[in-house]
Amino acid sequence: MRWKLIFLAFLMAGLLVPPAYSAGESTMERPGYLFVEAPGNVAEIEGVGSYTTPVGLVLKPGNYTVRITGNVTVTARVSVKAGEATILRVNPDEIAEAVSGEGIVSIWAIFNESANYSREKLNPPFNPFAFPGGCGSNSGYLNVSNPYPMGLAVRGRDEVYITLNGTFMHIGDDDGKPCIFYVEVYPGATHSESVRNATYLVPWARLEIDSVPQGLTFYINGGYNRYIFYTPMGLYVPAIPRDVYNATAVSYYGTVRIPVIHKLDTHTVGIAENHYLVQCLVRVVPNETRHISVDMEKVKSSLTVERRAVRAVPLKVDSEPGNASLVVTDGVLRAFATTPATLFLPPGNYTVVASKGNLSAKESVFLAESASVFLRLSPASAALTVVTYPENATVLLNGEEVKSKNLTLSPGRYNITVKAPGYLTKSLEVILAPNESKRIEVSLEKKPAVEDREIVTSPPSGGADDTGAGEKSQTRENSVPENTPVPSAPPTDDVPGPPGRDNGSLWVKAGILAGVVGAVYLALRLRR
Repeated sequence: MRWKLIFLAFLMAGLLVPPAYSAGESTMERPGYLFVEAPGNVAEIEGVGSYTTPVGLVLKPGNYTVRITGNVTVTARVSVKAGEATILRVNPDEIAEAVSGEGIVSIWAIFNESANYSREKLNPPFNPFAFPGGCGSNSGYLNVSNPYPMGLAVRGRDEVYITLNGTFMHIGDDDGKPCIFYVEVYPGATHSESVRNATYLVPWARLEIDSVPQGLTFYINGGYNRYIFYTPMGLYVPAIPRDVYNATAVSYYGTVRIPVIHKLDTHTVGIAENHYLVQCLVRVVPNETRHISVDMEKVKSSLTVERRAVRAVPLKVDSEPGNASLVVTDGVLRAFATTPATLFLPPGNYTVVASKGNLSAKESVFLAESASVFLRLSPASAALTVVTYPENATVLLNGEEVKSKNLTLSPGRYNITVKAPGYLTKSLEVILAPNESKRIEVSLEKKPAVEDREIVTSPPSGGADDTGAGEKSQTRENSVPENTPVPSAPPTDDVPGPPGRDNGSLWVKAGILAGVVGAVYLALRLRR
């Protein structure tokens, strides 16, 4: 009986004692690897940093968002898995060539592994393009609230209108006579009231939208319709060149006055296929037609994700003094930690740099199997020269503006941000080794002619977004609804924090142990 109790005691000790760690040691267990290949571009990994590509990072497994800004803004949301390399390849120039048309101001290409931007194309028993006759129209569901609430009016395949809340609109003709309405758009509903003697009618522009292949889902300002919005298709959109004040019209119930109709001369057109969404901001002009086309096959070949298994071996690094910032790199792949640390890296030649204040040390190591490096830090410095285009651009070092672009710094890891009026801001990370002299050139790109109005479409989900044929009602309410909900962006989980031990597993062990001890105790009692 006594030996059984001793056995249980040892079992409890073995299960509850946590794994051995060196005091203060930073250990990265089973990391993943993210590689970004977009030569000549800077990639921003949200929550991690900005890096000149190609670059590789040793990261904790999880979801990460990569953004590359230029003539095309590319956003990719990818998952990093333990023991695997996630390789993101981007060619922004080829993506730009895949988008064609008139009036295009800016382009975004979005890839999201956890989203599907395609819509299931419904085939209803009724004709979604049916024309009810007269001044009537089918008011299908359209979930647009950015920049202003918008609805949908359908009078046949060639007469599809995007209606605008709080405006007077000419929506088709009845036997040669114009059909003029005061339009109000609410979440899930559009109300139209026939009016006359309008002092201002919203001008129309026409968008002709196409893609390769055809039959892809498209979005207008983030909104969609499950029956109608598939390429190729044309539709009319508001084209308001300036703000208009105190427009009036006469309805059955009296005078309708609109305090202000805001300028609206750009629309966001998005074309989607599965994980891919290409959006472009299009400037429209009254009574003109814009043709927009996206070669999605070319986009998919210019924005790819590949995964490969990685064999990694441990590299132990310590320093004197301890608690030094650590950078380990092979020129592309980078790992960051604080000494003492154990890193798991693919075999290869690495440079190890440790820094603390004005102390630093550097050592090269060939990693084939497990290896150890000890660095004794000593006073050292490094030189950094930042060349900017335009020359008068402002340079920030770790968020603080610097007066000179020729800097003497302690070795280590720095964030450089360059900005100038009228240009897109650019940031990147620089690593300086002891006694190194480095020169970097940063060229800024001019901002688009108009302010970017990126509208990221939510991944489609089930809901009441079906079109009801012939839905139409009238109202005499003249107030414009406020605080209309904005369509949400694709879900973005927080970037995982730094790796560490999970104490939750200890409680799991304790629970299992309690069950085992209870079972053994009962078995012993029964044997008596």
